[in-house]
Amino acid sequence: MKIYLSPRTVGISGGGLKGNLQYLDRLIQSELDKSNFQSSFNELWLSLSYPAMYVVPDIVGMEITFNKYYETFPYSRMNRKFKTIDINLKAPEFSEHFQKEEQINYKDKFEIADEYKNIDEPELANVLIDKYFEALQIIKSKLKKDDLFDFETFENVLINIRQKISLEFLITTSKQENISLQKFQIENSEIKRQERKDRKLTSDTLIRDIRLLFDYKLPRTLFYLNRYADIVLRQLIQKDFKCPHYHHLYISIADTKEEALKRAIVVEDWFAYGIAVLKEDILLKADHSEQQALVLNALKEGLIDIAELDKLDEEKVLAAISEAKEIGVLSEIIYKAKENNKITFTISTKTILGQNEEEIYFTIVDKETDKIAKWKFGQENIFLIGGWFGTINVANKKITIKPRANMDLVLEGKQKIIEIDVEKELADMTKIT
Repeated sequence: MKIYLSPRTVGISGGGLKGNLQYLDRLIQSELDKSNFQSSFNELWLSLSYPAMYVVPDIVGMEITFNKYYETFPYSRMNRKFKTIDINLKAPEFSEHFQKEEQINYKDKFEIADEYKNIDEPELANVLIDKYFEALQIIKSKLKKDDLFDFETFENVLINIRQKISLEFLITTSKQENISLQKFQIENSEIKRQERKDRKLTSDTLIRDIRLLFDYKLPRTLFYLNRYADIVLRQLIQKDFKCPHYHHLYISIADTKEEALKRAIVVEDWFAYGIAVLKEDILLKADHSEQQALVLNALKEGLIDIAELDKLDEEKVLAAISEAKEIGVLSEIIYKAKENNKITFTISTKTILGQNEEEIYFTIVDKETDKIAKWKFGQENIFLIGGWFGTINVANKKITIKPRANMDLVLEGKQKIIEIDVEKELADMTKIT
């Protein structure tokens, strides 16, 4: 059984433990694998939810809803059809572990209870073991007659690790597991890449998405550079660019090839990885135009890497890159469009240089009269736009825009469902182009 440990708080989900606890869950997993543990479930998703010590500006107020849900934990769900277990536990002991150092950088801060402050790593390691035991008790209470779960073996693994816990043990374990993990990741990536080179597949699936995944933390003011992926994607779709079975292309970008390989781990068949080298310090020291050229070149390097491995059409890739350079990352691009027999409605966006926001424009075209109404709707966080404008319904007199599911929390305080009076907008002379 594979265990997925996931920390959660306001606006943050995923990632791993920090410091000398970073690989403790990996140690638990490896010891469990060696113990001949048996279970009729394949996966345990264990979430550790903790009170936030700060929130980023874009999501101020979200902590209220999170705290309401937090008070309802523990939550558990046994899915016997898919052989998975989901458990979400309260873990207030981990607030400082994840957010104490960063709290000083934010305006909206929160205090945590004194009993959860200044917990050292050995003590926190014991708390983590306790959380695993708590999860086991929940599983035990929900088990049915035909379920298989070797509690004794699991508990013995946890007890044996607990007996060894000390600061020295955590430091040594962290170093060993780190070396082992990095070696495994590189070797595994290289094996998979060679397998891709050797196989012969038919490119029969139209590309759907391209994403840039940086190994280092990209400043918010440089998020707009990810738009190059959207521009190249649009050009490749126009060229009917196809892949063998998969449709998402991920580009792992890092300081070195080895670092990029560590992230290029394919776990499902609907996406593929390419790698590119772009040193963080070079990117951050460059001016805006140089940064744009560097990221576009990294995108090109990663796509060509995929094309060479999987024998895709390199000429189409190079042409799309050239066209993206000509279009420019700061240009206004169409985000989404919908039409009927009478009108066409378009949502377009334009990057605001140096900000983590984009200008949003709405355009209505009357096909019968060729009259065009265009206006600026506003400006918003780059990553919020995709969820806000989820579905568009175009009728002759009214256009309705609805957000994707589960966006209520993120869009709190905003107009969630947008309704546009077509005749009114086309009659507004200030919006006619």
